[in-house]
Amino acid sequence: MKREQITVFLTKYMFMFMAASMIGWMYEIACVRILYNTYYDRGILHLPMCPIYGFGMLMLLVIFRKVHNPVGIFVGSTIFTTALELASSYILEYKFNMILWTYEDWPLSFQNRISAVSSCMFGLMALMVMKLIKPVTDKLFESEYKTRASMTVAVLFIFCVIWEVSFYG
Repeated sequence: MKREQITVFLTKYMFMFMAASMIGWMYEIACVRILYNTYYDRGILHLPMCPIYGFGMLMLLVIFRKVHNPVGIFVGSTIFTTALELASSYILEYKFNMILWTYEDWPLSFQNRISAVSSCMFGLMALMVMKLIKPVTDKLFESEYKTRASMTVAVLFIFCVIWEVSFYG
């Protein structure tokens, strides 16, 4: 692979990471607003992003890269994200003594760690990203504007990292 191809590949996935992180943040904000009629920033960053959604989406993009059937993507993504959420809740609680979320008031929940409702929402978000956002992103990063797009994403990504580090440094 040439240097330009590597750069385009990496920045395309940086963009997908940031897009999924922002979609996840909006989902979290919307859930709190709908359920509790209040605003609460569920993110851990000083940006409108929840990185767990970005990392999860990157994993889904790798796992389902050859799956084109929307039902397969939805079902597979729903199962994968539910297992990931359940495992994460146990690890956070027993290893780090942290409970970052609960589905106490949600219908169809299991041990207040996962809910069939949220699991279906994760599957729908994954389907939306893979069938709507990824194809547009692929076209952009394969077009004559790929160098500009890569530079823009790289600068934005670096800005986000510097922004976050400035709050902790």
